[in-house]
Amino acid sequence: MAQGRIMDQPEDYKKLGINPNKIEAWEDGRRDNDKAGHAEVWYLDCSFDDKSTLVLGFRPKTVDRVDQDGDNPNVAINYTHADGRPFYDYRLYDVADTKTSTDGADLKWGPSTLVGKDWKEYDIHIEPEDDYEIVMEGKKSVDHQTAVDLHFEAKVEPFRPGSGYITFGDYYYNFICVTKLSVSGKVTIDGEEKEVHGSAYYNHQWFSISPVNAFHYWIWGRQNIGDYNVLIYDMVGADRFGRPQIPLMTIDDNQGNRVFENTSAETTKVEIPEMYVQEKTGKNVPKTLHYTFDQKDIQVEYTITDPEEINLIDIYEMAPKPAQEQFDKLGMQPTYTRYLAPTNLKITRNGKTEEINGSMLYEINFPSKEL
Repeated sequence: MAQGRIMDQPEDYKKLGINPNKIEAWEDGRRDNDKAGHAEVWYLDCSFDDKSTLVLGFRPKTVDRVDQDGDNPNVAINYTHADGRPFYDYRLYDVADTKTSTDGADLKWGPSTLVGKDWKEYDIHIEPEDDYEIVMEGKKSVDHQTAVDLHFEAKVEPFRPGSGYITFGDYYYNFICVTKLSVSGKVTIDGEEKEVHGSAYYNHQWFSISPVNAFHYWIWGRQNIGDYNVLIYDMVGADRFGRPQIPLMTIDDNQGNRVFENTSAETTKVEIPEMYVQEKTGKNVPKTLHYTFDQKDIQVEYTITDPEEINLIDIYEMAPKPAQEQFDKLGMQPTYTRYLAPTNLKITRNGKTEEINGSMLYEINFPSKEL
């Protein structure tokens, strides 16, 4: 029997002290602790008008410290030039030099700050710091001269599946996001100073189990397609939890209205009709994904095809030998791949079907050896 579900029942909201009718400001504050297996992230993904991208992550723990007690607050700055060249700037801070509110999104880690206002606005400030070498997620960062002053305004309502808590046995994984924000401001990155404008995505996640141990796989992506903004977050829990399916999808129109929202496996059909062998890892991974969502007043079909690999993090290959041996015993080969792929969206309501083609950046986090 699958041991995984969204906590969305009346007794769940009461137990957690969460308002079922409104996402409140305090839910964007520090929600978790520094115990082994626990972690948290405030994450912003920016697409600028000049075709460059910027991903910012404020984490109380680095990814490699999730299974240890104690925080080591860090800020990850992942920038991609318009021509595809990457640049990384990672910062580490002493816990004594950080303040993180539990009343809302208000983080001051050294000179770096992230301040939110009721899920509607965010401001990020990052200053140049002394250069030193740091390695995070297998990437080396030495140059810490990046400066960021960005303002974000939400264009849609935040999305919280149920209470936001998804349980896997005795563990939990929490997810709340804003799928579309405007972003503007000034950045100095990799020696280039410029004014920027564009769109962004925000999420705040926290959990009591490492994603490598929680999931069989997940597929996450977002895109602006025609007059709509789409989020897909297809989660399948690990074998130890019976592979529960948690298929999340939202569609908002350009006026900020939520057209479609799905949180139930009962209204979802997931098909993977075509696979390919990933050259570096030898794993069979999805080449075509087809989703069908059938609700009372609306039906949605969403297809992802022919992906191009943009970035691969071979977590298994990067792990020390004892960790690899443990992965082998568990039938695991953790990898993370980021793709660019064509998409097709069909929305049927009131007897009429809209069909729109586009392209999307998405990721597959795939801890298992086989699908």
